Amino acid sequence: MKTNEYAGAKARLEKSSMASNVTGHGSERMVPHAIGCVHVKQLLSSASHEMAAKSYRQAVRVALELREKKRDIKAFQIRRCRTCQEMLTTTFMCLQCPFVGCRKRKHAEAHCREAGHMFAIDSLSASLFCFACKDFVYNYTFEKIRSEREDLIQLKKLRKQINSTNQFSVEDKLLLEKHTRKPQCQSGLRGFQNMGATCFMSVILQSLIHNPIIRNDFLSGGHNSQKCFRDNCLGCRIDEIFTEFYASPVTTGYGPASLLATAWKTQRSLAGYSEQDAHEFLQFILDQLHATSDLKSSDIDDCNCIVHRTFCGQLQSEVVCLNCKNATVTIDPLMDLSLELKDRKMASKIMNLQQCLEKFTAVEKLETNYSCSFCKSRQEVTKQLSIRRLPLVLSIQLKRFEHAFKSNKIDSHVPFDMELDMTPYTNNKKSSKKYIYELFGVVCHQGKINTGHYTCSMKNREGLWFNFDDVMVTLSSEQQVLASKA
Repeated sequence: MKTNEYAGAKARLEKSSMASNVTGHGSERMVPHAIGCVHVKQLLSSASHEMAAKSYRQAVRVALELREKKRDIKAFQIRRCRTCQEMLTTTFMCLQCPFVGCRKRKHAEAHCREAGHMFAIDSLSASLFCFACKDFVYNYTFEKIRSEREDLIQLKKLRKQINSTNQFSVEDKLLLEKHTRKPQCQSGLRGFQNMGATCFMSVILQSLIHNPIIRNDFLSGGHNSQKCFRDNCLGCRIDEIFTEFYASPVTTGYGPASLLATAWKTQRSLAGYSEQDAHEFLQFILDQLHATSDLKSSDIDDCNCIVHRTFCGQLQSEVVCLNCKNATVTIDPLMDLSLELKDRKMASKIMNLQQCLEKFTAVEKLETNYSCSFCKSRQEVTKQLSIRRLPLVLSIQLKRFEHAFKSNKIDSHVPFDMELDMTPYTNNKKSSKKYIYELFGVVCHQGKINTGHYTCSMKNREGLWFNFDDVMVTLSSEQQVLASKA
């Protein structure tokens, strides 16, 4: 892995800051351009990106093959620190030269300072480490290289196991090879133990774990629980869950006891074992992640915490006086959309998702008169809602629980698609640019209004759908997801 082609990239990286911004048009604020390690991003955008990928591919191959040779003393010798000969604890293989240094006595860090080589990989797990960030970092390009090599090693082991026995026919061997999958614990595919009516918590946690922007932020050290000293910090508990789901070899259900205890201490209404609403818990946990962020701001439009960078948009309300046609526009933060399901003209008819959005953004005449500042009197007015700025991730709640003369649950299927064009529901609906969202998660409630059970379906990084029912994780399909009662 000998290369000296990083000099130009290194000089640019040393001058970089930890966040990059792009400017939107009109009223759009500055938003982060990338989530994760900016040093890796700049390396991959430099002229030496091909050499970096090649070096990483070679290093990953060496590290993962050495991991399989646990009883081979030569494997330990290759991983040993070149300075102190340490080989039993964590060592780093430099991505830009053959040096191997230990973490315990900081010889790897010393090499980084002396040679200016800021990237290395863990000699056991092949995880990428950035010495500028002083932490393990996640990048899609490098992670794809590592996972492909991991899959290849697992496939070789599977073939070896199949070929080592003669009890199966050729057809059976081919069938086993085709349908047997390695454990997906390091891909976030793991269930949650139900700790007493905590399914509402499990489905929301799964939606965060499989949210690509939230996931990348936590995996790249967006909130480091080892450096946080806040009491009852929900951000630390979420960081611990990401570590368990993406780094631990355990595949059994995870019991979020520490998160549950912290949630009880933070929000007294969650304490106990009564059933809770999943949407309310989502709002609670997003508020807490904002409150425990070092990047938070009291001005939501300028807040750089991961919650507002991911979920926050702007909702526009326009009130028009029917007498003078004067329009009053109000802009409010938008964290999610709550949509009515029943048609106004036909109360028994359940609308599809697009029709729900059309109803939400339709012009309506208000029943009460509005005090017009131009007419100096109360006049009849119309009101229309539209989305002024769309968030990166759009969260939609379908209002299945009715509270009119009596409480009731709408249990009908609401049709939706894998993709959603939000352009018609913005205040720039005539724009040639389309705003297309791709579905990655669905939360469902089975049962009645006062009792029931939550499950969810989530799409993983490989594009496969899985159903999560507490500890039970099963492979699903797009057809099953589209048929669910979200």
